[in-house]
Amino acid sequence: MKIRLLILILLLAFCGGASSEGGEAAQETTTTAAQETTTTAAQETTTTTVANIPPVPTVDFDIQEIYNTKLVVELCDDAKDIDNTSEECLKQYSDNLGIVFGYAERLEVYINDLVNYFEEYPDQMTEEYKNLFEFINNEWQSVPPTYGTVMMKYSQRFSGGSMPGGGSMPGGGSGSGGYAGGSDDPPQLKNLLIMNWGPYDSSTAVSGDFEFSTAKQFIYFDEFGRVHSAGTPNAYDNPAFEYKVPLDTKVYIPADGIVDYIQWQPSSGYKQDDWELTIKPRNGSDWRLVIDHIVSISCERAAGVICDNPITVNGVELTSGMAVTAGDLLGYVGNFEDGDGNAIGRTEITVGKYVAGSGSSGGNKDFNNYCPMSYLHESVKSTLEASVTQLMASYESWKGDAAFYDEADMIAPGCWYTEILEDGNTGKTVPTK
Repeated sequence: MKIRLLILILLLAFCGGASSEGGEAAQETTTTAAQETTTTAAQETTTTTVANIPPVPTVDFDIQEIYNTKLVVELCDDAKDIDNTSEECLKQYSDNLGIVFGYAERLEVYINDLVNYFEEYPDQMTEEYKNLFEFINNEWQSVPPTYGTVMMKYSQRFSGGSMPGGGSMPGGGSGSGGYAGGSDDPPQLKNLLIMNWGPYDSSTAVSGDFEFSTAKQFIYFDEFGRVHSAGTPNAYDNPAFEYKVPLDTKVYIPADGIVDYIQWQPSSGYKQDDWELTIKPRNGSDWRLVIDHIVSISCERAAGVICDNPITVNGVELTSGMAVTAGDLLGYVGNFEDGDGNAIGRTEITVGKYVAGSGSSGGNKDFNNYCPMSYLHESVKSTLEASVTQLMASYESWKGDAAFYDEADMIAPGCWYTEILEDGNTGKTVPTK
């Protein structure tokens, strides 16, 4: 536009000026041309800018409406007086909290998407989204811990006992152990291998990644301390959280650390054909995070298919000494078959520590296994406590046996004991409350 005006001025000067009428005409022409050019440019710029702004991320649910319906409108008037309300009202409160809590994972993804979007396009922020963020920072934050509290209160009042909290970390990092650097702190779990725990849908008998089926009578969540091979000379206390889930269920690295070892496990005596690995918090540590029964993410997951492809994380083959990060995709669950040949996926997580001084005569070191719930990172503690509690209650509801897990006698959700000492040579276990 400046060039165009300069040309007009030069033309006027070259012609020796013009009459006032001609000058006025030139001014009008110049003004009109400038206005048109400016308007057109502005319109084009505006149109281009608006066209380049992507739409705000969306989801197919309204968490504020769900919260209001389930935790305000539908509840008994005294439901939140959990020490005195009726069994029916407390059960409704617990169930409705479970429904609301079931949106947690999708909500987290949605909120992260919104945060990233508004960081890039702050002008698109509206009062609607300000109210949503305020809701997340206030009302929503209370849902996970309240859910766990209400379920435990229901167990205390109507299932014959109490369920204490997670307690302190047994054996935690005060001693030096085998770590030359001093404090040998335990791992801090950001997840429990499985990410999707619920909510439970009674119409499909599905709770997140767990699918209950009368055709396959498995214990889908095998808790810490449940006796295996009961009544036989080989009986032992389960030192892990063990899951039976569909073969294509994904598992994730639970804690930051360093891969200690990884090995392929062919079937021998019972179905395996999968990998086992251990992770230590740091070099020299006596602590170990044991992840048993996993299959490479590159494998086809179908019953009867054996795939020994190496485990990869972010496209890199997992090897001893490699650093790993909590939350990274590890692979699929491993394999399990019952006596009738029914196939299902299986994986296990164990938190433990080698016992100093054991195995000194040449044998294997003893290993002290600890309740995984005692080592949850503070950022996920209340959420995962509620998730495990909800899963056990859902299974009991489906099975029609409210006392199957006997949560009231547990020291933490999913744990009968604080620790289980495992003899490194005989495999015998000694549990401690």
